[in-house]
Amino acid sequence: MKLSSRFCPGPAYYRLLALNPGEPVIICGGERFDKRKKSAHRMTIADTRGPLDLTVPIAKPYGQTWATTNVSRHNDWFQLMWTALESAYGRTPYFEFYADDFRPLLIGVEDFGTVGDLNFRFDCAIRRALGLQNPVTYSPTESNPMEIPAWQPEPYWQIRQDTLGFIPNLSILDLIFNLGPETNLLWH
Repeated sequence: MKLSSRFCPGPAYYRLLALNPGEPVIICGGERFDKRKKSAHRMTIADTRGPLDLTVPIAKPYGQTWATTNVSRHNDWFQLMWTALESAYGRTPYFEFYADDFRPLLIGVEDFGTVGDLNFRFDCAIRRALGLQNPVTYSPTESNPMEIPAWQPEPYWQIRQDTLGFIPNLSILDLIFNLGPETNLLWH
């Protein structure tokens, strides 16, 4: 199956892999660059006041594809993003358990490379955290990914659910930090 290059996408993306164990996956970095396609470089998390969009800035001049569009280091966004993740999820049951897998992807990185490269590094860490065994390759030239079927898990425990209610359509990181290994129980 061929999937889009996305930055910490929602649970539907990884559910597709979980329901098709062992099926090879190609991450398509060759999709044409489109500034309006925010899922390639933005994720949504649950902050103390509700949903918060975290965006990876892209460098000008823009490339023709996501595999040729570089990530900018503008305003130390990576430090701000890590601080936002710590603030939002630092008290969740599993943040401490997974933080060491995700922190090095943002903190101490000299060159983030392209949007496609960054997305693939996060994808590898996410699949490890979820225990997904699909063989996955990143192709900087492949395009025409399949559509991800819409799916949202039943409301699950979120750390601020008592004050904000359940917030749907968040990044897979919300599930990982709140539920840890129990995330895999939601796929079916």
